[in-house]
Amino acid sequence: MDALIVASTPTRQHALTDVLYHEKINCVVCSTAAEARRALVCRPFDLFVVYSGLIDEQGNDLAVTIADTNDCGGIYIGNSMSTEQIEAKLNDCGIITMALPITKSQLVEAVRLLLVSNTRVRILKAKNEELSAKLDDMKYVNRAKIVLMRSLGYSEEQSHKYIEKRAMEMRMSRRKVAIEILNTYEAN
Repeated sequence: MDALIVASTPTRQHALTDVLYHEKINCVVCSTAAEARRALVCRPFDLFVVYSGLIDEQGNDLAVTIADTNDCGGIYIGNSMSTEQIEAKLNDCGIITMALPITKSQLVEAVRLLLVSNTRVRILKAKNEELSAKLDDMKYVNRAKIVLMRSLGYSEEQSHKYIEKRAMEMRMSRRKVAIEILNTYEAN
């Protein structure tokens, strides 16, 4: 696990890294939003913590950028007045907002919550990609069936059996067989 810590003072940086190291999370520490944006270009992060009041910006826009570009959750820590104003926007991006003062145990709980939710998001994302690939395969197979029906006069059942049989005989996926059929008959 890798975390991006963005805090302007060494005291805040140390407090955050101490908590994350205790949770066995590797930290990349940045003092400014510009430095954090450069770090984002180099590598992805599993979570982030942004302390408000950075030297070059408030930090809430940076938090949104990190969440959008890394598909990860994070924590935004700010004073109570500024946190309430931007909390809804940050929560919609998967960012937990915490108002100062916070305790170490509150931060640990927030980090643990993020780790659990990030794991769940990764699982759902993998399932989504798998389902998208299956849907894509089905589109090719269905198009190939239609082409066989039009070109060779097969019924839908015959087209389906032809694709299945060819896939087994050639030891290819149904998608590859469908693509071959499309290349053969749609090229004419």
